[in-house]
Amino acid sequence: MTESAGITHHLDPLLRVLPPSLTAHQRQLVERAYTVAAYWHRGRRRRSGDPYITHPVAVAVILAELGMDHEMLCAALLHDVLDDTGCPESELVSEFGERITGLLAGLRTLDGSDLRTDDWESSADDRVLVLKLVDRLHNHRTMRFLPPEKQRATSQETLDVLVPLAVRLGLEQVGEELQRLAAARPAPPPDQAGIRTSFRTIAVGALLLPPGDRARWLEEWLDHLHGLPDGRARRRFTVQLLMGMPRLAVILRWPLSEPAHLTAQVLRRVARWVISSNVRTWSLLTPFLVWMTVEAAASSPWEAAGLLVTVPPVLGAGVRTLRERLHVAEGRPRHRRE
Repeated sequence: MTESAGITHHLDPLLRVLPPSLTAHQRQLVERAYTVAAYWHRGRRRRSGDPYITHPVAVAVILAELGMDHEMLCAALLHDVLDDTGCPESELVSEFGERITGLLAGLRTLDGSDLRTDDWESSADDRVLVLKLVDRLHNHRTMRFLPPEKQRATSQETLDVLVPLAVRLGLEQVGEELQRLAAARPAPPPDQAGIRTSFRTIAVGALLLPPGDRARWLEEWLDHLHGLPDGRARRRFTVQLLMGMPRLAVILRWPLSEPAHLTAQVLRRVARWVISSNVRTWSLLTPFLVWMTVEAAASSPWEAAGLLVTVPPVLGAGVRTLRERLHVAEGRPRHRRE
């Protein structure tokens, strides 16, 4: 088995960093590992368009710069041959021996494990773990060619599992670079559906505001929704906004010289004004009902249906009771002495 063009220029970066302490036999074994890997990866390309062999060479270069021995360099050059090609394991054992092939088999086992379980690390040889770290490091250096979702998933695993592993193995420089590259992963696209749901809920509550002010506030709130990191932050913002909507409506409809003048008498007047109209009352209550329904539907459609059947009558009864206590008739407040 030979590479048609012999040792090509793809190997040059590794040849330049091979430690001078290698014997002639060890150097020949590294070059032979390259030849075998180049043969089995012939015709394959990475997502970047580069010949696939450039990846195992780059992994070997990193290991050489870390001072690893010739067995690790051979394993780096061959690390994807078992999984990604038709090369028989017995052929690698015959050519490179049990120790180097054992590293490849260990990496294959590790790649098939769930890295978020507790026992994967203890079952692997430290040299296999180092090989895994450096393989991931080069993949991060070229990750921009992967789909964004794959980049985010891989980066999160790196931050959660592999960065701490690098620190435990004493590879602080590798860990720092993994941390930096993984943290720079692309941001997830905005959750447009979630933003629309929150904005529609806010828009219903904004019916309490004066028509002339409504558009300006809605535009500002929509910009804020786009800047929030996740659904939890949007829900919190929406609930807080709806709770503060009546007070904002008071300030905009009846501007006072000082906020301290918002006395109980003014607040009672506002409450009467709101509940004297079914439109205004349900403009205030509907956002909460919609929000409760959306949250319930996320866990169970039946729970959401039950909520729609039971909650509106309860809210209606509460509105009628409040009207009686504040002496408000539907359609207009009943005037009485305060």
